[in-house]
Amino acid sequence: MTAPMNMQHTPHIRLSLGTKLGYAVGNVGLQMLIAAMSFLLMIFYTDVALVPPAVAGAALLVGKVWDTINDPLFGWLTDRTRSRHGRHRVYLIYGALPLAVVAAAVWMVPPGLSPWAAFVWIAVTYTLFDTVMTLVQLPYQAMAANMTQDYDERTSLTAFASMGALLGFFAGSVFMPLLVRAAPDARTGYALAGACFGLAAGVAVAVVAWRVREPATTGDLSPAAPNPPAATPGWASVRSTLLATLRNRPFVMLVSAAGLVRLGLTLVQASLAYFVIYQLQGDKGDLPRFMGILLAVVGVSLFVWKRVVDRWEKNRAYILGLVFCCAGLVALYWVGPGQQALVTGILVVVGIGMGAHWIVPFAMVPDTIDHGHMQAGERQTGMYYGLYGLVDKLARTLATVLVAGMLELTGYVPNVAQSAQALQGITAMTGLLPALCLVLAIPLLMAYPITRARHADLVRSVGAAAPAETASAAAVAATPVRQSEHTTRPAWEPSRNLPGGGHDFAHSR
Repeated sequence: MTAPMNMQHTPHIRLSLGTKLGYAVGNVGLQMLIAAMSFLLMIFYTDVALVPPAVAGAALLVGKVWDTINDPLFGWLTDRTRSRHGRHRVYLIYGALPLAVVAAAVWMVPPGLSPWAAFVWIAVTYTLFDTVMTLVQLPYQAMAANMTQDYDERTSLTAFASMGALLGFFAGSVFMPLLVRAAPDARTGYALAGACFGLAAGVAVAVVAWRVREPATTGDLSPAAPNPPAATPGWASVRSTLLATLRNRPFVMLVSAAGLVRLGLTLVQASLAYFVIYQLQGDKGDLPRFMGILLAVVGVSLFVWKRVVDRWEKNRAYILGLVFCCAGLVALYWVGPGQQALVTGILVVVGIGMGAHWIVPFAMVPDTIDHGHMQAGERQTGMYYGLYGLVDKLARTLATVLVAGMLELTGYVPNVAQSAQALQGITAMTGLLPALCLVLAIPLLMAYPITRARHADLVRSVGAAAPAETASAAAVAATPVRQSEHTTRPAWEPSRNLPGGGHDFAHSR
């Protein structure tokens, strides 16, 4: 099933409304699972399954150790997949049912487990879920980069996908607490809600596989692309593709910034339930209300951010959103018990800023892939989304582990009033530390080099290279990519020529 697929230059395809809506459905299901786990998984482990925070955090780390291998590996695999169902769509077809099963299993921790048994159960179920999630989510995301190369059409597709993600996030963060409260007890409620959410996610993925078709032209730059990936042995090919991806400077800058933002926002998500219940001294029913307000603001702001991105550069719009987020998160640190109205106003500011994160970085990733296409002469969408997904998931898990460590270090005791030390840790994890993560991402985004004009140059360079390589395949095979690097290298890329007139062959393909 795995072999390289060749590509001719992909046109600036205009996508139909039905295609955009069908693609967005997948995000409803996937983000539903992500939201439920980001907001509620840790408090489910500590307050319902009664697993010590340190044990739960250590078990989750097991899955992320595996992630350091499986995300790049699966990205490489999808780049070399050939099937009658398409390069990426085949994984959605065969992954929908397993995803539904393993997603439900995460919320079914048997009662009365010893700490060691709980560690094993959580590590196994979460690692299985994370593996199947990668096999589905990575191809789903990679489809977007190949569906069109139009700079603004990608933003439009991302806006639809972001609306789907918002609906899924709303369901995961608002409906799950409501379903749990409607059950006879919390443990049963989480198990039933997990099963329902797993089923919904599987159906959503199946809808994408049914409604969305990949373009026939996805893969290498030309039918005669030099050094075909299949000619390189397995692990050597993975390493070669990985190194080529890491040499893409705009991509590295973007994924580093987005990883910091993801770390900060996941700290907020993982801590918010503790903040509402213990610091704000609210009822558990307040959490769905606050999440509904936050996500409603995000949803409305998406339309505004779409217009901003149409008129501004993407990195500048992203920075503006982070500034809004930082202002709100810093203010959270000074919220006291019973100040629900103040929290509502702060969440409005945070939601406006979060809207930029929901749409902008996902519209930027395909642009960096175009840059890598120009550099390497072949289109490796899977590896790019594999690495992006790896950083995203590592950030999510690191945030969860940091929250678990904070609870352990500050003497958190579930289901009772907390000490001043524990409350201070909860408020720091909800406000100040997330704001610091977002601030650190801003310099990287300021230096991000791909503008609308430079992206147009990239697309023209790739389009001009395709017919030339097709006409002289033998010459290209004899002297790969190095010549094209000199003729199509964009202005922001450092020269590979050394001062003495030599060439930096260590960074050549």
